[in-house]
Amino acid sequence: MALFANYVLSASLAFLAFAVWFNSSDFKPKEFHLPPPPALVGPLTPNKPKVLEKLLEGQISGPESIVIEKNVLYTCTTDGKCVKIVDGKIQKTVPMTGHKNCDGKRQTLPYCGRPLGIRRYNANLFVVADAILGIFAVDFEKGSAELLVSSSKLVDGKRLLFPDDLDFVDNDTILFSDASTRFGISDFLLAFMEHAEDGRLIEYKISTGQLRVVADGLSFSNGVQIHPDRQSVLFCESANSRIQRFYYAGPKKGRQEIFVDNLPGFPDNIRLSTARRSFYVALFGHRSKDLPDAFDWLGPRPWARKILGELIMAFPASFRPFVYSLAPYGIALEIDLNGNILRSFHDEEGEVIQRISQVCDDGGDYLYLASFENDYIGRISKKTE
Repeated sequence: MALFANYVLSASLAFLAFAVWFNSSDFKPKEFHLPPPPALVGPLTPNKPKVLEKLLEGQISGPESIVIEKNVLYTCTTDGKCVKIVDGKIQKTVPMTGHKNCDGKRQTLPYCGRPLGIRRYNANLFVVADAILGIFAVDFEKGSAELLVSSSKLVDGKRLLFPDDLDFVDNDTILFSDASTRFGISDFLLAFMEHAEDGRLIEYKISTGQLRVVADGLSFSNGVQIHPDRQSVLFCESANSRIQRFYYAGPKKGRQEIFVDNLPGFPDNIRLSTARRSFYVALFGHRSKDLPDAFDWLGPRPWARKILGELIMAFPASFRPFVYSLAPYGIALEIDLNGNILRSFHDEEGEVIQRISQVCDDGGDYLYLASFENDYIGRISKKTE
């Protein structure tokens, strides 16, 4: 009897310890419901680009965003550098900081940075959103990176914890996304799964340094693109599988509305086509009527996300590649200026279009694919079969 009592006591204490640990974590997922995943019909009908190829494979790590200018590509990588690529060869690298031994690993991120979205600002400068350090001006000719907005800045009482992507309203105004105010890029899976609606879209005035929130309550705010109407901005709300639109000028000034909803994946970056008549959207993950994503099932079950989140925090190195391996199916979209899907590009086996973060139009026959994780830049033909 004493042995049984000791067993019960030990089991009770173990359960109590687990319950305290389980509930004391800062990861507190909220219940949410995504619409039923879309059917892959019409412009979403599966296909395959006639050309699927990898550029600079093994020579580059996590080229998350790309700027294309004829035969020159600019991108930024996991090891805290921005890279200029000419005719398929890396010509120049610019580190975000002066620190040595930057390898993209979790322990080096705080002092090396992780540059994500990149845009050309003028003839000499690019502006980059660094998820760790803030907003930078990068000069490839001088090999310099100047911090414009430190991530230590408070906006509405909250730090810039996860600057992600950006675009320019004019020469003095930048709009950039802050994906989460609770978790940084090292814990982006937690930020995504928690669904805390803590993402923001922030305006930065270059001349005055003023920062203000223009949209908040977002579930992992991500890619940013000024609409050609020059009155509104589009921004991807990744964890809700949709793109929103905010009017910063014109008769609808101050209004926020859904631009396109219930996408067959989770939108990362969005970029205007060279013809300026459509947008290209990169989707990471895949969700459709016949192949729903686990995230759809997990939404109404915060307890399940709580368990998964705790496991990710306990074993980050093991769970991150495991989560990625669940959805190799890749899709890129072309959307018109009114939010209608025009066509899609599929890679069911995930040969090239997988874990993508941006799709760029080269003005010709090809699309270039950026990725937050891959060790190459993808290139696919616009023609499909």
